[in-house]
Amino acid sequence: MTSYLAYINANYLPLGYEELYAALEAERIDYRTTYVANQIVIFTSNKSPVKAASRCAFLHSLCILIAKGSIENQEIDFFEEKRIDLPIEKCKTFCVRVKKIGKRTVKLNKAELERILGSYVISEFADYEMKVDLKRPECMFLGLLHKSDILIGFQLWSKNVKEYNERTPGNRPFFRPGAMKADFARAIVNLSRISTGEVFYDPFCGAGGFLIEASILGAYVLGSDLNSSAVKGTDINLHFLGEGHYSLLHGDSRHIPLKHVHAIATDPPYSIQSSTYGKTISGLIEQFLEESKSILEQNRHLVFSSPSYSEPERIAEKVGYKMKTIIDARVHRSLTRRIVVLM
Repeated sequence: MTSYLAYINANYLPLGYEELYAALEAERIDYRTTYVANQIVIFTSNKSPVKAASRCAFLHSLCILIAKGSIENQEIDFFEEKRIDLPIEKCKTFCVRVKKIGKRTVKLNKAELERILGSYVISEFADYEMKVDLKRPECMFLGLLHKSDILIGFQLWSKNVKEYNERTPGNRPFFRPGAMKADFARAIVNLSRISTGEVFYDPFCGAGGFLIEASILGAYVLGSDLNSSAVKGTDINLHFLGEGHYSLLHGDSRHIPLKHVHAIATDPPYSIQSSTYGKTISGLIEQFLEESKSILEQNRHLVFSSPSYSEPERIAEKVGYKMKTIIDARVHRSLTRRIVVLM
């Protein structure tokens, strides 16, 4: 079993944890978590989790865990080291980057820590004769400092922020106020556990944010909306981004003309910037959930978000869904988005 070190975005906890676990499940990767702390997840697996990590919007980086240690009297004592082979045969240069998490209890600055960890890497992997290159390294080692504990890992993958920025709602040809940011939409799609080649459905597709993200993951996407201009706009956005195979319907989520889907993720209207067409938020959600039960494959996942004050979990239980996860994510001062994962 290999130990992996995951470094999560601090602004989206616990959503970042749940997204990672969901992505691992979606890629059929058996894993066991051995340590969870502020922004840190250590887990073991016999299968490479890189593909699962590459799905995640709120994961900064994924590493193979090399060592754990503590810092006392400005010196690092590594008390648990992983004697493993790393994929560094072609790496002639490397650098170390240190991230400090939480309150600072160590006086050493980042530059000093990176120098110490760099010396450790050179010593431990002397056979590879790697040299330090701070500008264009071929390999990256990541040190995570939490309180007085230090973790060091060999980086396998890191998030490409530029890709998400390119898909920001304001950069699409069709824009609707209140559209969810690309990274947040990706995280919710990941919670649905959709896999390549499966059918994904969003019954309130809006401007198509969820459909875009699910399509990038290799799913066949279906979207519908009661607003015909939203359906047309979603078509424009999907065509503009050139993403995969999709079908769109102008229709009511309470009367879904579909037979079978593998996953559902959606963001129903809140009567704030999107109309509920005279229906209460609770009533709309309840009718949508009742209808969705007839098309969602057994033991698969439905994810939706709603204002926390509407108590969406109570509505889901009333309809007969099994609750898997509830996550609260603050949008702004007057709105907390409650994300509910059902089976």
